[in-house]
Amino acid sequence: MNNIQVIIWLFPILFIIHDFEEIIFMRAWISKNKSYLCDRFPTLSKKLLHHFDHITTSAFALGVAEEFILISIITVVSYMTNWYSLWIGSFIAFTLHLLIHCLQALVVRKYIPSIVTSVICLPICIYIIKQIIQISTLNTITLYSILCFIIMVINIGFIHKVMAIFSKWIVRYEHQS
Repeated sequence: MNNIQVIIWLFPILFIIHDFEEIIFMRAWISKNKSYLCDRFPTLSKKLLHHFDHITTSAFALGVAEEFILISIITVVSYMTNWYSLWIGSFIAFTLHLLIHCLQALVVRKYIPSIVTSVICLPICIYIIKQIIQISTLNTITLYSILCFIIMVINIGFIHKVMAIFSKWIVRYEHQS
């Protein structure tokens, strides 16, 4: 077993640790900071906060589970086939996702659910990326990173629609006799 075959298993672990913070704190944080966000970012708040008002914690966890399953499949397939291009692109997209959370915290100027684990995971991700650079070409890394970032953005949009539908369903389910 070579170094990359060990390192790739860190991706699902880092992902789930990071997303646990989001699952645990998202609803409470939005409730606590809603007026602050509306005052500070009125246009953005009108578009986003209404959506999150209707997303249950279980629906949010469903979205995280879907992403975790995709990451796990990519990791297992990469391990079994020794083909790492898609894994590399996905991992770099995840790392960019962590950087975006850091920028969000700077813009919001307070704790956001994801910043603690983003700061913890980023040095590990940078180390992993240094290892990745040694086994792949810059063209492959760039191509798959762009492709996976685009897929990630599309998937997040899709999963948020699914979360909204699931939230409505789970609320109805909860109130059924």
